[in-house]
Amino acid sequence: MRILKSILIWALIIPFAILNGGLREGVTAPLLGESIAEPLSGIILIAVILLITYFLLPKLGKGKKTEYILIGVLWFILTNIFDMLMFFIEGVPIREFLYAFDIRTGNLWSIIVIVCLIAPILIAKKRKLIVEN
Repeated sequence: MRILKSILIWALIIPFAILNGGLREGVTAPLLGESIAEPLSGIILIAVILLITYFLLPKLGKGKKTEYILIGVLWFILTNIFDMLMFFIEGVPIREFLYAFDIRTGNLWSIIVIVCLIAPILIAKKRKLIVEN
């Protein structure tokens, strides 16, 4: 049940990520330029992931360290699958998907997926949700 609830928490991030992308494309990029809008959008999404995790992860209750590590791995996989699926649906070539992982472009996607990986265990430790055995 904890895994299912964690997927629901992860799924809550999706609409915020979509809104964040819309904000970037519709507001910050035209106003500030792509070179500022792209990393700013990444920072905003990282903050959203951490905030949602901070406030909703306690709803899962206390658990073992390994459970929270597995939740992070699950979120990492789901995030990458979702992103690849969106690229596929939009007909974007795979090289552009991989290009999103190049931090030199200002795109923080590689950091975002790492945050998805580590957020559950970091927040579980911070919120004292980890039990021994």
